[in-house]
Amino acid sequence: MKFFASAFSGTHARWFRLSVAPILLTCLLGLALFSAGCSSDSGEINFPTPPEPEQMNWIFDVYGTAADDVYACGNKGAMFHYDGNDSNAWTYMEMGAGTPITTVWGPDDGTLYAAGHAGKLWQNIGGTWSSMSSGTSEDLFGLGMFDSTIHAVGKNGTVRRLNGNTWTGVGNEIVLRDAESLIAQDTLYLQLDIPSVVTVSQYFLGGAYNLPDFEGEYIGLAGTDGMVLAFDAEIDSITFEPVYDWRLRPVGNDQFSQSEWVTAASSSAPIIEDNYLGTSEGWIFRISQDDTSGGDTNNLVIVPMVPRVTSDSGSGIRDMWVDANHNLYFVTDDGEMGFQTSNYKFNEGIGMRKLFPVTHAGLTSIWGADTDHIFMSGFTENSLIHASMDFSDTSLVFTEVPLVFPNKGGQSIGMFEDHIGLPRY
Repeated sequence: MKFFASAFSGTHARWFRLSVAPILLTCLLGLALFSAGCSSDSGEINFPTPPEPEQMNWIFDVYGTAADDVYACGNKGAMFHYDGNDSNAWTYMEMGAGTPITTVWGPDDGTLYAAGHAGKLWQNIGGTWSSMSSGTSEDLFGLGMFDSTIHAVGKNGTVRRLNGNTWTGVGNEIVLRDAESLIAQDTLYLQLDIPSVVTVSQYFLGGAYNLPDFEGEYIGLAGTDGMVLAFDAEIDSITFEPVYDWRLRPVGNDQFSQSEWVTAASSSAPIIEDNYLGTSEGWIFRISQDDTSGGDTNNLVIVPMVPRVTSDSGSGIRDMWVDANHNLYFVTDDGEMGFQTSNYKFNEGIGMRKLFPVTHAGLTSIWGADTDHIFMSGFTENSLIHASMDFSDTSLVFTEVPLVFPNKGGQSIGMFEDHIGLPRY
């Protein structure tokens, strides 16, 4: 069945901050307490055993090399492949794992990589997947090309770099500098102060960090905020080695939000302006280079693009894709796909941004071979979305594509964190 979407500004159901499983659990416990309170039995209250979180057949990421070579990965170790012969025919591929596969990505040489929870990594050459040793057991959330080298990133400051066919670790020391003077203000550490690295782009790694001056217990989003990491430029005058391994730059634009993670990025080495960041509070940031940088990519400008994309401040942007004409596409926790022209400037009344309703569940991924072959995935059961843009009236035509998950056991994402480690509350 095909669906047609026009520009939409309403609010969809927020999934990721309060999932179905905790709601059901809360209702069950409340019913048990009510029943016990009404009982004439004066004995002890017997609480029910909390049910196991339901294992949902969700697709977390979709990526391909062409319109007839697309891969989709998700919960319970799922991987599917589409060869373009039938729009509804996706072939299941056994990966030998039951843990969530969170991301699939590849450079422009035809090779693909996939990563997931428990440090799982795979390589695809010629259509065949083989496992790789990541050197970590931490959950992995993102893959991409940073500084012309393939990186895998994940939970608890995990950053792995591919050297040949071997994944290796990186330096641990981070400097937090004043935005204007560039004077070092604090020293942080990947393994200690970074709860999650989510996304990889050519110029940055993006995720969240623990605020150094936060007083209290780090629970959920409390005490964290969005950031990007890049190599620090300061060189020791004696050893001529970098003084710090990384430089951290806070990223956030919502003054009413205590925490705002960087959750999405687009990536382009040839064109800096094709690089964007998206946050968990629904803001888009565009990367640009000012006239005084002298080509130094350590001093790129990160510019917020007003207004906020999502109508609910608790709903964010989950993934981004830029087409051949430099237009930006993105998906949100509200279940919307966004389209933004490359010349969009809200304050000047230039360009266009439109939102299209796709699903009442959150969307987590978008990728396109071209504007007629756009694929989206998210928290929908046993399906993903195949879409195309009609530029005659700037509308979206999309079809829900069914997927047949295997009838096998496997681990699902937890009740309190989603697949990229973002707390649901």
